[in-house]
Amino acid sequence: MEAMVYDVISWIGLAICIGAFFIKDVFWLRLATLVGCALMFVYYLFIAIPQGVISNFLVLLINAYYLGLFAWQRHKTNQLLAQAVDVEQSPAEEAVSLVSARTNPDAVSAA
Repeated sequence: MEAMVYDVISWIGLAICIGAFFIKDVFWLRLATLVGCALMFVYYLFIAIPQGVISNFLVLLINAYYLGLFAWQRHKTNQLLAQAVDVEQSPAEEAVSLVSARTNPDAVSAA
């Protein structure tokens, strides 16, 4: 019974890895490959095939690295966008500063 469970795990992992070839988005492709290789890694570990264990583990690590890099770049981009929004004035703030510049002669000369 236990061997059948691992066989099912290997077929699911293989289906996910093959299905990854049809994915165009790089993030989802890497995620699918990571999951598929993780399942295949478990299977090859169970049946004690060193080549399968090592190859799937390496592909798993490579995809994990690039997914982590993707997440870090997204985090940095979001931080930069948040800083840019904080620096820019909203249209309402711009209108208030224009009106105060027109009514206050000192603000006009300072601008």
